[in-house]
Amino acid sequence: MKGDRNAVFDYIFNKADEIGYMGLDSSASNKFQDDLQNDERLKEIAGEQLSRNYIKDTVLNNYSKKQRYITKEDVLKAISDIDESNIIGAKKDLENGLFTIDYLDTSVKCTSSSFGEWQTVIKRFGKKIANEQRIAFLTCGGVQKEANEISEVKETVISYGITPIIVKPHEPPIELKSFVLPPIKPTATGNSVRTSKPFMLLAGISGTGKTRFVRKQAEATGQLNETYCLTSVRPDWHEPSDLLGYISRLSGKAEYVTTDVLQFIAKAWRSIIDSGLTVDVVNLGERGERLSVSGDKNTLSAIKPYWLCLDEMNLAPVEQYFADYLSVLETREWDWNGDQFTYSSDALLKPAAINELDNKEKLRKDLGFESVIYDATWQAICQYGLQIPFNLIVAGTVNMDETTHGFSRKVIDRALSFDFGDFFPNDYSEYFEPSNINKTISFPFWSDAKTSIEQLKSTADENGDKSIEFLNSVNAVLKNTPFELAYRALNELLLAVISAQPKDDIALKAVWDDFLMCKVLPRIEGDVDKLGSEKSLLVKLESELSKQLSPIWDAATDSANARPDLYREKLVEEDAPEDEKAIRIQCRSKGKIEWMNKRLSSAGFTSFWP
Repeated sequence: MKGDRNAVFDYIFNKADEIGYMGLDSSASNKFQDDLQNDERLKEIAGEQLSRNYIKDTVLNNYSKKQRYITKEDVLKAISDIDESNIIGAKKDLENGLFTIDYLDTSVKCTSSSFGEWQTVIKRFGKKIANEQRIAFLTCGGVQKEANEISEVKETVISYGITPIIVKPHEPPIELKSFVLPPIKPTATGNSVRTSKPFMLLAGISGTGKTRFVRKQAEATGQLNETYCLTSVRPDWHEPSDLLGYISRLSGKAEYVTTDVLQFIAKAWRSIIDSGLTVDVVNLGERGERLSVSGDKNTLSAIKPYWLCLDEMNLAPVEQYFADYLSVLETREWDWNGDQFTYSSDALLKPAAINELDNKEKLRKDLGFESVIYDATWQAICQYGLQIPFNLIVAGTVNMDETTHGFSRKVIDRALSFDFGDFFPNDYSEYFEPSNINKTISFPFWSDAKTSIEQLKSTADENGDKSIEFLNSVNAVLKNTPFELAYRALNELLLAVISAQPKDDIALKAVWDDFLMCKVLPRIEGDVDKLGSEKSLLVKLESELSKQLSPIWDAATDSANARPDLYREKLVEEDAPEDEKAIRIQCRSKGKIEWMNKRLSSAGFTSFWP
C-alpha cells in the first residue's frame, strides 16, 4: 500500500459505521465491499486500488473484532465514576475472559460477550458467591437492537445475579456507586442480644427516653439516616393505608401514594439485596410460590437491623391502622438447614394493588428500586408483593392516659411488651457518669421452635422440657380465664430461650421472668369483679411463680442467686469477663405482680401498663 494505512482504516471504519456494517446480510455486505473497492476517495488515500481480499480479510475483519470486543475506553464510556486505574486486566481479558473493576474496596468481577452470545457470560461466571458483584458488558456491534429484545436478555441475565451493561452502541453511562456497595462489615457481636420478636411495645410515662432508646439502638448498629425512621402516629389514623399508602385516582390514573413507612420498608429490603443474599421466587410447598431470601448465617449476621419507631403508637386504635402488619407478622417463616437459611412471609403490599397501577415504574422509583440491580427483584415484587423484610424491627412507644387507646390481646399476643421503667430504669445518680449500658438489640433468626430445636441443645434447657413444664404451671393458674395461654405463647417462650442461650438455671429463669413481663402479665387486666376473690388470680399466680422461679424470686441483688439483666450490662472494659459485665437485679415479675395487686386493692382496677 502506497498511502497512509491508518487513514485507510479510519476511512473504511467510518463508512462501516455509516452503513451499519455489523447488521448487513451477506448480499449487502458483498455490495458494500464492492463499493469500497471502487471508491475514488479511498483510492486517493491508499494511493492505489485495494484488493477485495485486503478490504474484507484485513480491514473489515479488524473492524468486526473491534465491534465485538470491548476496550478500557468502552468501559470508561459505560461507567462514569471510574478511571483507567480501576480496571484490572489485560487486553485479552477484556476481549474474551474475566477482568475486575476495583471500586470502594470492592472487586467487581466483569466479563464481556457479543449481545447474541449472552449465555457465554453465565457460563464464564459460574455459580454466584454471596456478596459478589458481577457485571457483563454485552456488545451490539454498533447495531441498535430493539428495546424489547434488549429487555428480555437483560431480564434473563439479571436473574443469574449479573448486571448487564449494553455497549456499542452504549446505553447512557451509569455510576457504579448506585449499585455497588462496599463489603458489609459484621456488626459487633459482643454487648448484643437477639430479640425473639421484631415488634416491641415500649410503655412508660412521658420523658423516660423511650424514643431516644430506639434512636440509640439504630445508632449503635448503623447510620441513623439509613437505619432509623421516626413516624408520629396521628389520632385520626384508622386504616392500614394511613401507614402503608393507598391508590389514588385523582389524576385520572391509578397512582400509588407512598408513605415514609413504606419507603423505609423498601429501604430495609434494598439492604438485604445489597448484602449478597439470594432473593428469588421459591416454591415452598403448601405455602406456594413466594419471594424468599436465602443464604448463609455469616452473611445474615452482618446485616444491620432497621428500626421503625412509631411514636405515641396508641394515639390511634392500633388494631385498625396496624391490622395488615399484625396479620402478616405471624406468617414469617425461617427455615434452617445447618448454616443455610430461607426466609419468607406473606406480602404487606399486595401484588394486586401494584398491578392495578397505570404506572408501576413511578412506584418503583418512589420505593428506591430504580437501579438495574433491582430489576429481577422488582419483577418478583410486582408478581408476589412486598413482604416484611426480616431486618425490620418495629418499636412503638406507648403512654397510657385518657388521650390514648388500650391494646387488645390480638396486639399484645403479637408483640413484646416492655415496662420501660423496669427494663431500662432512669437513675438520676448516673445522669453524668453512667456505669451501665444498654445492650444492642438485633432482629430474630427464628420463627418456629419446632424447626429450631437444635438451637436449644446449647442451652440449660436442652430439649425444652423445663420451659414446657414452667408454662404448664402458669397456664394451670390461668385456665378458664380470658388470660389463658395458647400454643403461640409456648413457641415464643422457646424462641426466647433460643435467642438468649442461657447456660445455667439462673439465666434460664431470667428468660422466664422476662417472658412473664413481656408476654403474660400484659394480658392481665380487670376490676375486682374480674380478678378479685377470696384468693384472686394475681395472688394464685404469685404463689405459683414463687415456686417456679426459685431461687431468683426472693434473691437480693448482691446474692449469687440474683438473676442477670439480659438487656443491660456494666460499662467496663470490652474484654472484661462476662461475670464482671453482668448486672444482677431482682425478679421483675415479682415486683410487677405486687404492684398490680396493690393497684387492684386501692383503685378497684388493675393492669400491667404504668
